[in-house]
Amino acid sequence: MAATGGSSLSSVLMDVGRSAENAFYSFLELLSGTLGFTAKSTTKKNDVGGYFNSLGVKLGEASEELEKVAKKSEGEGAKDGPIAVAIRSAVDTAKTTLSTLKTHLESLKDIGDDKVVGWAENDQQGIKPADDGLNKFFNALQLIVKAATDAGVLAPKAGNTTLTVNGVDNKDGAKILAIDKPGAAVGDKATLIVSAVSGEEMLASIVASKDSDQALGAAADGTTTAMSFAKGGTKDNLSNANTPKAAAVAGGIALTTKTHSKTSKPKTG
Repeated sequence: MAATGGSSLSSVLMDVGRSAENAFYSFLELLSGTLGFTAKSTTKKNDVGGYFNSLGVKLGEASEELEKVAKKSEGEGAKDGPIAVAIRSAVDTAKTTLSTLKTHLESLKDIGDDKVVGWAENDQQGIKPADDGLNKFFNALQLIVKAATDAGVLAPKAGNTTLTVNGVDNKDGAKILAIDKPGAAVGDKATLIVSAVSGEEMLASIVASKDSDQALGAAADGTTTAMSFAKGGTKDNLSNANTPKAAAVAGGIALTTKTHSKTSKPKTG
């Protein structure tokens, strides 16, 4: 067909689909990589924000590529012809989804500080997440997943791994979310927890939470959500058992990369 440079409508639309799919697979790389901090004990919290921002840029570039496909089809034949109209419709739909994702990703660009994930210093007096930052991060992640799943990407699947990994009990790692003094040695255990699950499992635990989930007022268990872990509790309640899901603890740690406020000032003198 002259209007499509010799290509059939289905093959052209397939190319459009691939462009959109590439953008979504870039998003899925986020799930399995940076968001999960997989095997990177040196990953800094603000590296996560940087990745969100760079991914938003990639989605913008994908949107521009799709627009070129549509304009090429319109330039090679009648702009209001059935093939050009179909391609334009497919492109506009994909661009709308990509734009939505890009907006949500860019809202997360300032996440975190220059401390590594799993950081806890000797005199740290416990941490408490700033509610506005926590809810902003949580809601943006939920909207990102909704935009992706609405466009046909499979929803992330939850994991069942507990805090015992390969026979090693890592429950002390959950103390990194304590609002009282957790102790400096918990960082390594926290890193083991987030490394034990995939980014997909972690994201699934986050989006399964609710922003109304309460901070821990009792011992954590297998039903404790990522949001409850993010809101914290005493170190004893956080680390009382090894039955909580590793993905929920890791999701709590991921959510708290946004902001924290110390519950009291570090000791001096």
